[in-house]
Amino acid sequence: MFRKLLLMLMVLVLLPGLCLAEGQTPSFVMAGFDGQNSNRDWATNQFFTRMEARTGISFTFQQYNKSEEWKAAKDAMFADGGQMPDVLFKANLTTDELIRYTDSGKLIDLAPLLQEYAPNFWAIMEEHPEWLDAITLPNGKIGALPSIQTESGQNILWINKTWLDNLGLAMPTDFASLREVLIAFRDMDPNMNGKNDEVPLSFLGPWDLKFFSHAYGVVANDYNLYLDDAGQVHYWADEDSFFQLAGTLRDLYAEKLLDQNGFYTNDYLRRSTTDDNPSTYGMFFAPTPLSLLTYKQSADYVPLPPFVFEGQQVYRDLYGALGRGAFAITSACADPAAMLTWVDWLYTEEGAVEAMMGTKDVNYTIDEDGFWDWKSTLDTQITSMELQILTIYDTGNMPWMFPQAFYSNYADEGVRRLTTETYNYAVYLKRPFPYYTLTLEESARIQPLQNQLGRFVDESFASFILGEKELSDENIAAFRQTLRDLGMETMLQLWQPVADRAYTK
Repeated sequence: MFRKLLLMLMVLVLLPGLCLAEGQTPSFVMAGFDGQNSNRDWATNQFFTRMEARTGISFTFQQYNKSEEWKAAKDAMFADGGQMPDVLFKANLTTDELIRYTDSGKLIDLAPLLQEYAPNFWAIMEEHPEWLDAITLPNGKIGALPSIQTESGQNILWINKTWLDNLGLAMPTDFASLREVLIAFRDMDPNMNGKNDEVPLSFLGPWDLKFFSHAYGVVANDYNLYLDDAGQVHYWADEDSFFQLAGTLRDLYAEKLLDQNGFYTNDYLRRSTTDDNPSTYGMFFAPTPLSLLTYKQSADYVPLPPFVFEGQQVYRDLYGALGRGAFAITSACADPAAMLTWVDWLYTEEGAVEAMMGTKDVNYTIDEDGFWDWKSTLDTQITSMELQILTIYDTGNMPWMFPQAFYSNYADEGVRRLTTETYNYAVYLKRPFPYYTLTLEESARIQPLQNQLGRFVDESFASFILGEKELSDENIAAFRQTLRDLGMETMLQLWQPVADRAYTK
């Protein structure tokens, strides 16, 4: 259980003392979103206990574990006459919210305070000025600090290497060799249970399958947009490679090489929770095999390298290094400097490790080879309940610099292998767009267009693959005309200045 928890949530300066009157314990109100259906209780979590011991600062908490409730709470607290907390932690603030509330003054502008009161964070921004640009709003303000994870999780295509070895097959390098591998997975009983129960390639809907765009040298974002080397915005669904991919996937689906339930199932129904049954998946998209399989079953899987296109291998960088909107201070806070000093500790390796792990030799140990492992109070493998009390990092959007090097040295060899292979995939990653921030006006115009275009593209892509709509010249021409009718050219015109701003920074 711990290993799955650890992997699914996949990156030194002492905190300056605060000047407090003797016996004074400053207390602030903290609100935030710990993640959908989290079981953690901030009021009893040892992270905050450790931070209070370090800083002398305590909090009363307004914690939310459901996204819709957190959104409603934000709307209420920022409404006229609303009761605002002092600080928002794991704030999950959208760009629109950051712009609106820094414009109104309800969120303070952190930019003038960072160099003095968050020196560790500021040093990271000086080293990565593109990140500072990314968190700076169009109004010039910084409304929130980010989560930083240099090797973030990706939607990787994992392949069953044990099956390849059992069948004497090489790793596929293009669609032709992929097809041959998938046929063998379908027909040759690679899990050796005497049943025809193998799913050659599992996926969830059009979103997963569009990651195959890398085979044509394309990495598009969820708007179906990408930027070429000259900074020009392209709409991928209007390009020939979109229809070429749809045709290739249609043929694989017709041969039952793609999961026949891929457009209809959900992630929960695909999961394997017991080692008693053999794995049935030849390939699937996921951040880690532990997303779908048990720890033992996951040992069979390795990432499939992207296919080569014109001498290059690229793959979509799904998340990038930054998770914006993680920590903000409201105008209700009487001491913003103290709050920034408090959070700045989390942007050091020592502070991040303490947030993740607790106290060395009390909550975790490091062996002579430099590998770390948990210590359980029960003298057994640490339980998920203990982790919920001990740590704060594994749900929600944590404000910190993820301690990548430390995290990679977990004592379990299998966990280290999966972690290392995931991080090694970074050499292929390419962002569809540089970091950008939409103005409120841009967002208001783009989102209705995206609602129309995105739904039409995904539904049509699925229809082509399922064979419900023939990939004829006539149908392709009609699809392209509908893109224009729904506003594709306006979408490109709106995104080009956004790209120009980001591209020239």
